Amino acid sequence: MAHNMARLFTLVCLLLLSSSLSAQSIRGTVTESNAQPVPFAAVKLLAAADSSLVTGTVTDEAGRFSFSNVAAGRYFTQVSFVGRANATSPLFAVATDQPLTLSPIRLAAEAKTLNAVVVKARQQVVEQQVDKTVLNVQADATAAGKTAYELLQQAPGVVIDPNDNIQMAGKQGVNVYIDGKPANLSPTDLANLLKSTPASTIDKVELITNPSARFDAQGNAGIINIRFRRDKSLGLNGSVTGGYSQSTHSRRNAATDLNYRSKNLNLFGNVGWVGGYQRTQIAINRNIAASQVFRRFEQRGYDADGWDNVAYKIGADYFVDSRQTVGVVVTGNGADNRYVTYSLTQIKNAAGRIDSSLVNRNDNPNQNSRINAALNYRYADTLGLELTLDADYTRFTNDNPSRITNDYRNADQQLIRRTGNVFDAATTIAIQTLKGDLTKVWKTSRTKLEAGFKSTYVRTNNNLLAFLLQEGGLTTPDVTTPDVSRTNQFQYRENVNALYVSVNKELKKWTLQAGLRAEHSDVTGISRDLRDRTINRPDAARPNAARPDTTYLNLFPTAFVQYQATQHSLFQVNYGRRIGRPSYQDMNPFVYQIDPYTSQRGNPFLRPQYTHNVEFGYTYKWATTLKLGFSRSEDFFTDITHQEGIITYQTVENVGRADVISLSVSTPISLTKWWNSYVYAGATWNRYVATLDEGPLDASALGFNAYMQHTFTLPKTITIQVSGFYNAPTQQTIFYTRGLGSLNLSVQKKVLNQRGTLTLGAEDLLNTMRWAQSVNFGPQQFDLYRKWESRRAKVQFSYRFGSQKIKAARERTGSEDADRIKVKSAN
Repeated sequence: MAHNMARLFTLVCLLLLSSSLSAQSIRGTVTESNAQPVPFAAVKLLAAADSSLVTGTVTDEAGRFSFSNVAAGRYFTQVSFVGRANATSPLFAVATDQPLTLSPIRLAAEAKTLNAVVVKARQQVVEQQVDKTVLNVQADATAAGKTAYELLQQAPGVVIDPNDNIQMAGKQGVNVYIDGKPANLSPTDLANLLKSTPASTIDKVELITNPSARFDAQGNAGIINIRFRRDKSLGLNGSVTGGYSQSTHSRRNAATDLNYRSKNLNLFGNVGWVGGYQRTQIAINRNIAASQVFRRFEQRGYDADGWDNVAYKIGADYFVDSRQTVGVVVTGNGADNRYVTYSLTQIKNAAGRIDSSLVNRNDNPNQNSRINAALNYRYADTLGLELTLDADYTRFTNDNPSRITNDYRNADQQLIRRTGNVFDAATTIAIQTLKGDLTKVWKTSRTKLEAGFKSTYVRTNNNLLAFLLQEGGLTTPDVTTPDVSRTNQFQYRENVNALYVSVNKELKKWTLQAGLRAEHSDVTGISRDLRDRTINRPDAARPNAARPDTTYLNLFPTAFVQYQATQHSLFQVNYGRRIGRPSYQDMNPFVYQIDPYTSQRGNPFLRPQYTHNVEFGYTYKWATTLKLGFSRSEDFFTDITHQEGIITYQTVENVGRADVISLSVSTPISLTKWWNSYVYAGATWNRYVATLDEGPLDASALGFNAYMQHTFTLPKTITIQVSGFYNAPTQQTIFYTRGLGSLNLSVQKKVLNQRGTLTLGAEDLLNTMRWAQSVNFGPQQFDLYRKWESRRAKVQFSYRFGSQKIKAARERTGSEDADRIKVKSAN
């Protein structure tokens, strides 16, 4: 089958390359008065008859722009850019099938005159582009004082569960990128990174549901790419930001960034800090019938979470000449988290009377750090050839000691015994990546070819030291003995090599793109305890081999078709096959004890899951978008709980098949000159067909997600923003989740010659952010409720300083494998 698929892909590429093109297109460049290109300038194509807007675009880093599928007629272009006077091209006619190249459009410095009329354009908070949804964080006043984690919690179509798993369009398996590079962190580790990142350091967040072959195939639900701010001004410039918010307890944040840019050199760096404390109220009820005896466990308590987290970035670009750039960048974060859980569990009989109780305390501090060093080279000429080479090294360390004490009391609340556990878990993950990308554009034939390679090597070492607190005396529980059954060492190695090719072709009103990515994986792993018992990471068919390898080759085809029916109507359909590899820690067989009745454990026999995605879309006036999608995941893995007597444990398993049908609509709405809105609504239908230890499962459920944002622009540089989201109740496998939502308000004022911004706001005005979940499957009957300090008032101030003269900056991409590292996080 793979052979036939490759032959079909080759045939499609040859047909695309050999096709003749006869569609009208317009190309041009925007430059400064000194002929230097102007990147990211807004270019409008206007009809000559009535100056109505036909379409619009933004120049690339070389100042180039293009319009495709333009109907015959007379037009002119208008260009605008911050700090420059608007420029208009002469009238021109489109009447032939040959591409039209305009003369360079030059922008002059904007003259400053008294009593002049100032026209300002405001960037939309949410932009719906053809291939992705973009959240412009710097334009969102409600983002002030938030972290990257909180931004994603309220992004349209995105849901984050209590285990920090991110869903998009109703599907699990999102691959999170940082500045074009995969974070390569587990859900909990990724959550810590996002919670240590102030929103003030982020430029935009891109939501990509069906990536092209250029991206890693990892991530069933697509990609979330978080891009940090980069100042594009010449000279020395930067900003400082600080904020404070208050709920029952307080949170603080601070950030600064500096950038120095000359003709041949760009130096940049930023650092952000977030700190705080909160309590999360917990209520868990479990009904257990073990050995024909009914018991009800009613647990009440709270998590006390304190954190001090730092994220940083420093780098340099050297412009060898007009075509070549060499860069180095180092990014990282450090987290110091202090988790303590207090709980009281009352154990009741069938008559509702208390038989006994348990008082539990779990001290679980966590310190982790992540550093990524990257070297990159870029060559780009004026003939459409671009080459990039990237080498990355990522190192992640995590120290997670914990101490659990359990006081058992009888029906009269008298202490009868005390037990406990001490764990010392240490994890080290090293990732080496080498990749190269080649792009060639043939302007006359309107064809683009992309090809590249990537090689990734991952090493993980995990050590768990477990001890039992001796019961020698109730007043001296600190004497410990080794827990032989739980102490463990787990080592994991993974090597993934990939090649890809993608061809894009424009045919009149059609745009076609086909791609194929091949990835070869070689995986080995071994777990060993103090009794010298081992678990190998094997193929299931070779359970008796001493140290078997797991190797496999996969092909991931992608296809995109766009049809420009009219100047305002664009239809599109795309297809992609993707893989979801387990996070490195999910395959770690360690058992993490939470209390005597609950635990978490890894699964060394997890297999990758594979997903086919199909999406149909319609876009009206490059703004209103309607999407209909379907996906099927085979060997779907997810968090699952099991019951062993009175013990409940959570693990990750390949459970079966998951089907998702999604329908969404989004549109910006300009109600008045001073009132602009964005609305998103999405519905999903999920079906899970699985075989679990407790029996077969065939469950389906509807889901709904809505997001809205309103911006009110008032006189005297005052802006008011109101935003909110709502996730309706739904079900995933055996878990039923209740609805939740949030309503947020911010008032923003420009000060100090508009270099300073003061923001006052309130988060979760209605105090509706809480997580409620229940399970009723087989012998499992329990419900969970968590409520954190989500409603809070905040104040934020930022100040920008330095030069405002703009020059192009460079975006870099590199390693895409850090998304699968896991860290414990607070809700």
